[in-house]
Amino acid sequence: IDLDCRYSMQRTAGGSSDLVPEQSTNTSIGIVIDPIENLTLTFDYWSIDKDDTIGLFGEANHTALDLLNLIEAGTANCASDPGNPAVIRNDPSSLGPLEEQLFLNAGICPSAAVSQVNDVYKNLDTRKVEGYDIGVYYDIETGIGNFDFKFEASILDTYDQKASGPALELLEAQEAGILPPTLPIVGFASLLGFDGIAKDKYSARLSWRKGAWGARVSGLKLGNFKQTSIQLNDANETEYVVKSMSTYNTSVDYRFDIAKVDTRLRFGINNFTDERAPLADVRFSYYSDAHNDLGRNFYVDALLRF
Repeated sequence: IDLDCRYSMQRTAGGSSDLVPEQSTNTSIGIVIDPIENLTLTFDYWSIDKDDTIGLFGEANHTALDLLNLIEAGTANCASDPGNPAVIRNDPSSLGPLEEQLFLNAGICPSAAVSQVNDVYKNLDTRKVEGYDIGVYYDIETGIGNFDFKFEASILDTYDQKASGPALELLEAQEAGILPPTLPIVGFASLLGFDGIAKDKYSARLSWRKGAWGARVSGLKLGNFKQTSIQLNDANETEYVVKSMSTYNTSVDYRFDIAKVDTRLRFGINNFTDERAPLADVRFSYYSDAHNDLGRNFYVDALLRF
């Protein structure tokens, strides 16, 4: 019996007057080394412990909680609608006799398909994020112009969301075998490397300037991650991997004066290799929080300093 129906329903998300501010404890330590002239190396370790993290419980979790409530209520009092109040289902009268009997044989009250999930922002659980940043910076003056190079890497070691309340109830029910192990309960435990949270990100930029002319080229790479909401049919694959994405930008600029106003004109090309966002089974077919899907695009801007 399919009680999930996430992809045929509507979801609403709203605010709440019950929210309280998030609170966090931040720790960081950094090292800066200048081994030779014009070269700087940096290393920064940081850790964030955040309580009362604000977020949405999520439609998948709401429908899982609805199923758990139905299982625990049994068939003793189906008129009382024992499911999750946030989950709105179609009228049970839309079920045929055979469908009703299937529900009863499973030991739960007959329930029609989900039509809507009403989600509101809540203070969820404790989140712990740890990682480190590495930087390499080098600049040099030559006869053909001044060059500036920058490389930065951001590595996540920990991204954990501690479950409590309804989320903990769902996880414990799954461990006890009350809920099926394939039922997705998302947003808790270790989130590192899943659903838009990549473990690593790298960026580099090389700039050149000589007189009024300047140019730069830069690149950004975001590591891959796994999507937990896709169930693969291939027995050799257990999780869908959203591939890493690399984009490259370039620009050229010229500086001059207009009526004694310092002016800079710049022409640039973003994503000049025309890289498209990796496919994923989410809205717009890619993770918009992690990637963009604009393709190659051009721009011209003017900066005037008065």
